[in-house]
Amino acid sequence: MKENITPKFHIKLSRKNKIILTLSVILLLFIVFAFAFYNLKTSNLIKIKEEKQLKVGYIPYYDITAKDISNQQIKGFLVDLLKKVAKNLDIEKVAFYETDWQNFGIGLKNHKYDLSIAGTFKTPERERIVAFTDPIFYLGNGALVKKDDYRFSSIQDFNKPDITLAVVIGEQGYEYAKKYLTKAKLKVITGPDLSNAMLEVQTGRADAALSDQYIIKRYKAKHPNTKDALEKNPYFVLPICWAIRKEDKEWRQTLNQELKKLKDSGWIEQLKKQYPQIPFAPQ
Repeated sequence: MKENITPKFHIKLSRKNKIILTLSVILLLFIVFAFAFYNLKTSNLIKIKEEKQLKVGYIPYYDITAKDISNQQIKGFLVDLLKKVAKNLDIEKVAFYETDWQNFGIGLKNHKYDLSIAGTFKTPERERIVAFTDPIFYLGNGALVKKDDYRFSSIQDFNKPDITLAVVIGEQGYEYAKKYLTKAKLKVITGPDLSNAMLEVQTGRADAALSDQYIIKRYKAKHPNTKDALEKNPYFVLPICWAIRKEDKEWRQTLNQELKKLKDSGWIEQLKKQYPQIPFAPQ
């Protein structure tokens, strides 16, 4: 019986060759990871340009972003602005997805849409989750109370244990109250409709409702027994921005470039004049 002998080959590498081989492998891995990172960073912008389609998240916000129930079309100040930007970028189709103040960032992270045009304030809390464009316009924030309630003249007047504040979860007033009005009781409202917090004041279940002065202005116009206690002294004047995923840096840069062009040309100022009901704050 013959013994089966398998020849064995040994390649002897010199120390110099081992170093060269190791460095080559490291360089190859670096190139692979760098290429993957580049694709991750730019793929969304490239995909949008190639497909000429854009998926957009929005929150019902009256004249800023809203759905027309008669034809199911999305309309409003920020929608008009988006359509102008999309046209300038040769985007032919825009699909809208409704979201709310608590979940608009989750929709971005999960790639449900590529851009949120909701009228969101740029705050440190939100910047932990998403990135924002440069400011589009500014809004002040106030507090709705009953018209015959004279207890409040500044935001700190609400920071008392016997005060109940109505706030919508995820909205700026909710974030502010949790951080700065810790003594007050919070009545937290869910859903996208900011006016639901105002209803808590109207029905006597809350002393005040925190929101932006646009929402308060709309509400008190329909309910003359209410007022904005901070109408002349808003506690925050914050920028309204669009939101994108943090990793979409080139997409953000492209949007900022387009917004700057429209701002510098005076186009955005002309659009504002078509929406006198929105109390745009001075920048």
